[in-house]
Amino acid sequence: MPKDQPLTVGQLTRYINRKFDADPYLNSRHLWLVGELTDYRPSSRHQYFALKDDDETLAAKDRFKIKAVMFQSAFAKVHVQLENGMKVLVRGRVAVYPNHGEYQFYVDHLEPVGVGSLQVAFEQMYHKLSQEGLFERPKRPVRPFPRRVAIVTSNDAAVKHDLITTFRRRNPLIQLVFYATKVQGDDAAPMIARQIARANADGDYDTLIVARGGGSRGDLWAFNEEVVGRAIAESQIPVISSVGHETDTTIADLAADQRAATPTAAAVQASAWLLTDVKAELKNQQANLVWSVQTKLQMATQALTTLRQTSPLAQPARLLERPSQQLDDAQTALRQAQAQRLQRAQQQLTRLLNQLQLGSPQNSLKRNQLELNHQQTALRQAMQARLQSAQQALAQAAGQLDALSPLKVLHRGYSYVTKASQVVSAQDLAPSDQLELHFYDGQATVTVEEVRKETENGN
Repeated sequence: MPKDQPLTVGQLTRYINRKFDADPYLNSRHLWLVGELTDYRPSSRHQYFALKDDDETLAAKDRFKIKAVMFQSAFAKVHVQLENGMKVLVRGRVAVYPNHGEYQFYVDHLEPVGVGSLQVAFEQMYHKLSQEGLFERPKRPVRPFPRRVAIVTSNDAAVKHDLITTFRRRNPLIQLVFYATKVQGDDAAPMIARQIARANADGDYDTLIVARGGGSRGDLWAFNEEVVGRAIAESQIPVISSVGHETDTTIADLAADQRAATPTAAAVQASAWLLTDVKAELKNQQANLVWSVQTKLQMATQALTTLRQTSPLAQPARLLERPSQQLDDAQTALRQAQAQRLQRAQQQLTRLLNQLQLGSPQNSLKRNQLELNHQQTALRQAMQARLQSAQQALAQAAGQLDALSPLKVLHRGYSYVTKASQVVSAQDLAPSDQLELHFYDGQATVTVEEVRKETENGN
């Protein structure tokens, strides 16, 4: 390829892809590959993982590994739970995934190596449900003489014929109701579970039989599915499981209340009491009942005859003498007790009325009014006494004030001198000063002609 005409990545990838598609060995869909499962992460749709050599003589870095994918439609047929480290055998083809430019193995069939895949799946399912305690729950007893029996099975003529024939032979009174279902195939397990639930919801059944004829482990696999085991465990009706042959053991058998080797055996277990035996037992019980009743009747007749011969029954009136006297005493005691109780009630009523009268608002109001009048009278007396005392004190103070009044002094002939409205003495005067003379009944203006001042020694 010349340098000036290089390929694109897409062109090269498509070229390699065509090489893989053209190889009849790699693209035959019948290429078997064995290896150890690794890099597995469970997904709800397609499953992605890798396969590597399980040669332990090689170092881990030297082991070859190839990516693998298993689409949802193919993975639905795998009954085992994949785990990293599991050695598996796969069938498919090798092709290139263009988006990543990687080749990978497209798996359309997978099974464990060494042990059958169905056996591994059975052990995994048993371990899971056993850890939940589904198989250890208390088993419900099956009624030995049922009225109605629900049967979940296919329309297979042989199974239905065996069940119907056995029930009719043992007890034709039992009503059989069949719930037809698929018992083989990918969609059989959900249908079986639905019919079990429907039988529980539909009617009053004494027993529920889940039955299927013989077959290979793959043919019986629907009865190993988790949905069937849980439906049987959740059933409110006691369940008898009859799947396959006696050597076959399924999850349905382990979850059921009883297990039967064949459908015929299931019918026998569901009708443990034969109708003929029941009839014979009823006749025996009837005879015993009649004998018992006759014996008790005879004994009662003898006891009645003996009682009739005793003195009280010979004179029935005597039987009433003592009870009659006791009745009279009881009536007298009752009347006395009623009278005493009535008297106590009247006395208590009188006390309550007196207490009510004493505590009535009207009486309280009268007492409060009297107290108010008394307080008002006392208040008026106290105010009058205080006013009289104050008047006396005022008169006394007025007399003292009047005695000390300057007017009284002036009235006795005294006067006082002011100069320019100021009281003065001889020391403050000079000739020609104008002075005011104040008398008790008036004033006079004078002029100073001469001032004679007294010395300290009085001269």
